[in-house]
Amino acid sequence: MGVKFAKNGLTLLSSAYVLPNEVVSNQELLEALGQLCGPLAKRKAKSIAKRLGVESRHLVRDLTSAKSQPSPNSIALGVDVLNQALVQAGLDVNELEYLLSHTCTPHTQVPPNAAWLADELRFQGPYLELRQACTGFANALQIASTFCTTDEAPVAIVGTETGSVYFEIAKAFLTTEQLVNYVQMGDGAGAVILGPAKKGEGQLTDIYFGQIGEGKAPGFYLDSGSMDVGKGEMTRFHHNTEAVRANGSQLFELGLQAVLSRGYQLDDFRYILPHQANGYIDLMLAEALGIEPERIINDAKGLGNLGSAAIWVSFAKLVNSGKLRRGDKVLILGAEATKYLYGGFVYHH
Repeated sequence: MGVKFAKNGLTLLSSAYVLPNEVVSNQELLEALGQLCGPLAKRKAKSIAKRLGVESRHLVRDLTSAKSQPSPNSIALGVDVLNQALVQAGLDVNELEYLLSHTCTPHTQVPPNAAWLADELRFQGPYLELRQACTGFANALQIASTFCTTDEAPVAIVGTETGSVYFEIAKAFLTTEQLVNYVQMGDGAGAVILGPAKKGEGQLTDIYFGQIGEGKAPGFYLDSGSMDVGKGEMTRFHHNTEAVRANGSQLFELGLQAVLSRGYQLDDFRYILPHQANGYIDLMLAEALGIEPERIINDAKGLGNLGSAAIWVSFAKLVNSGKLRRGDKVLILGAEATKYLYGGFVYHH
């Protein structure tokens, strides 16, 4: 069917982000690995980190032990970021028509994070959760667009990731793909509150979603579903870096083509905000598009790949930074390697 555009746009009422604990530098991350797994693992991870360009991140895990509980957990992060967004929007939680959440590192398999968040916030309305990684935001926007238009009431979307606890700092666990995950990923949460589309500032338009995953093996997936639980092993992310490298750039190309087909020109956008899986995304994408790297938002260098939270964290950072002027447009290009999904929108400040 090709790319799917939502029929209606949305109004941004607020945006917020939360990063757990203190920043963890590469030096601290590699020292912890060396202490528990030896100097060889540390040297290998250091080489991978240099190639990825991620220099720091925030984590919910304890780096002094092989396994760790999340602190804060994903529900605490979600409550914090949603409360910030509600205050900014001047809304009580029960003025929301719907609560949408998305993650690939859920607090529990069931109930979903959305249920735990509703309990903690005393939210009495309906909720829904998407188990998607880096394009969860795009599918959530497709749903929010319909809800807001039909009911003319605000909807909240929250994306969270606490994936650092899915890594065991132990020699038996280590593979090259796991070391990539160790140095690449970060934890955090981002949220937006959206209302029905109206004329004026703060509009999300051209909301799109597509996929090219038919017949392709996942580039990234989390095990311990029903096909794996009997093995009794540590739950882990699997990362096919070669497949991701082969297909990843096409996802950005398809997203850009979709938006430009709506009559935009590249120069219309003050900034381009892509999904950020490495710390060189600004240089790589700028070279591919023939534009200045300063126009590409790159938070991965300091935050790592935040998965489901990545777009909302970077979006909230930009919107609340004071960098945008009235009338500026921002192009959001989401991409996901699980089954090669892409999606995004145009933001009018």
